[in-house]
Amino acid sequence: MLDWVDRNGKLLLAVRPLQSFAASFVSIFFAVYLKSLGLPLWQIGLVLTGGLTVSTLFNLVAGFIADRVGRRRMLVFFGLLSAAAGSVYFISSYPPLLVAVAVVSSIGYRGGFGAAQMLERVILAQSCADDRRTRLYAIRSTGGSVATAVGSLFTGFVVILQGWRFTEPASYRLMFGVYALLNVAVVFLYSLLGEEAEIEVEHEEQAPLSPETKRYVVLLSVLFSMDALGGSFTTHSLVAYWFFERFGLGMDVIGAIFSASSLLAAASFMLAARISERIGLINTMVYSHLPANIMMALVPYMPNLPTSLSLYLGRSLLSQMDVPTRQSYTMAIVKPEERSRVQGLINLPRSFTMAVGPSIAGYIMQFVGFSLPFLLAGAIKGLYDVLLWVTFRNVKPPEERTVASG
Repeated sequence: MLDWVDRNGKLLLAVRPLQSFAASFVSIFFAVYLKSLGLPLWQIGLVLTGGLTVSTLFNLVAGFIADRVGRRRMLVFFGLLSAAAGSVYFISSYPPLLVAVAVVSSIGYRGGFGAAQMLERVILAQSCADDRRTRLYAIRSTGGSVATAVGSLFTGFVVILQGWRFTEPASYRLMFGVYALLNVAVVFLYSLLGEEAEIEVEHEEQAPLSPETKRYVVLLSVLFSMDALGGSFTTHSLVAYWFFERFGLGMDVIGAIFSASSLLAAASFMLAARISERIGLINTMVYSHLPANIMMALVPYMPNLPTSLSLYLGRSLLSQMDVPTRQSYTMAIVKPEERSRVQGLINLPRSFTMAVGPSIAGYIMQFVGFSLPFLLAGAIKGLYDVLLWVTFRNVKPPEERTVASG
């Protein structure tokens, strides 16, 4: 099974569920936990923004030095950082310290630590043949999404702990302890990666990016930044807070909602890989993403919980089909020796706009309109879909050029 994936690829496939499980349950109750410590919503948005900003800087640095310092060393460092953050949240409830740790480690963000995710994608791109690359990313995304679903259900353990007479703060701190242990396991798996995870740097100075690659970097940076900005208006933490306030739902129910959402997304990943083999990566990304964004814009304007949930879950079935296809596409259209730098450069503006979003959304929710971020997210991401298709529909990855020439 998976004999077409090398050992490093299999190790990273094992890492993803652990990361996703840990990040999912923490991201759901993170905003609610900080609010219980006395932080207002707009400050919670700033905390999320600070964490994503630092993650952006780590992305950029990792993109340019990972091939020299060692991808495995950097992955171990990022894993240890996440484990340390969980440990601090486990032993302390002092708000200034928790805010500082959240900013440095990006704890509370559903996607996990961005720089580690970037390096994993780069290593995976050289773990199999080109024509299997999208399928490998789809398998990784599926495993992560299923683990996210389980982690979302695990959020309800907070309620169980409180039923066992744990105080509310103590129940949350125990969950952060679990988060720390899971990241220790991630560090162990990173330490097992072999030499094949690295790429040899032959010259003292890396060769400059080709003119074509530079053009792709600029265009994709602008487009992915739009998508990230829209998505950052509806992070898991803020959406969970919206359900908590709008409908008075408990953490166990909210966890079940996000669990169902993740399972629906998991069902779409392998389908996305197969569809992309027929209609292409760009078409798969756009044709699935645009309807999902229309649904997102309408979620808060439904008359009751059942109708809002129907749109939110329907959106979940489509919205993540672009994840493995986008990851595969950005790896495919550049040279192997350019991949780390390209990922770092593309992620830089994307991550900055993603970092700004939660603060804007938190301010809008508190002072302008509680549900307005959903509408803004759908509109911005929908425009991104249209522009992506217009700009890149004729830029084909190697496997699609081979089919076309055949």
